[in-house]
Amino acid sequence: MDSNWERWKRPIRNQLKSGQAWLRGYPFYYTRQLNPEAVDRYTHCWSESVTPIPDRGSAEIRQNRLWNLKQAASRIHYLRLDPGQIFSFCDRVGEPTLANGFREGPVFVRGQVETGVGGGLCLIATNTFRTFLLAGCSILERHCHSIDAYGESRFYELGQDAAVAYGYKDLIVRNPSPVPLQLRFEVLPEAGTVRSSLWGQSLCAWQVKVESRVLQKIPAPVPDGIPGWVVKTVRYISDRPKQSTNWASDYVTTSIYKPCLPS
Repeated sequence: MDSNWERWKRPIRNQLKSGQAWLRGYPFYYTRQLNPEAVDRYTHCWSESVTPIPDRGSAEIRQNRLWNLKQAASRIHYLRLDPGQIFSFCDRVGEPTLANGFREGPVFVRGQVETGVGGGLCLIATNTFRTFLLAGCSILERHCHSIDAYGESRFYELGQDAAVAYGYKDLIVRNPSPVPLQLRFEVLPEAGTVRSSLWGQSLCAWQVKVESRVLQKIPAPVPDGIPGWVVKTVRYISDRPKQSTNWASDYVTTSIYKPCLPS
């Protein structure tokens, strides 16, 4: 019974997730156009984010992580996001399978660090989430990681990460502005980082600041374990780009990371 359920769980979950997206009308607005030849039209940087690539695991795992990052980057670099259009990470990157060109890397499953095909893609999701967040884009769907697996050596600020799992967890963002935008993404192995930036055809009409605050620390299950956290993140936007007044919160989320064993 359990083996039969495991066999059918993934396709059923994928169908349910797809149905939810269609009910909300998201696919009608998905952006799928890479527009590298128009790079000169996008001359104003709205936001950018740099994230370190964790130097963990065997040499093979590190190579596979880098491979997966480059595969995903090739599918979102120079992505055009017109006014009202929606970016879906899972739609753009696709299902992380061997047939789709991905390799095995580190993934978080049920509070544990394991190895699975497509491991490492949450690094790109986290990086692009922060770039979209700082640009003032509408966050339609975002999930935090289930655990704070790396503790103090984590590659993101608590409350500002994004976990993705095809058919289950997605990062979905809308361009709410009247300005066409272009997402750029680079994997920089020599620097050990990934970098994304969002560029507009005109200046951003607002100013953005993001604050994350720990509300609760959850004790670790064992003396050398990693604690959990409850973190509140708030984004404030001002329609007066040159003044630090008139701030209003437009996005609030609470992230819960369960305590776990050392990775």
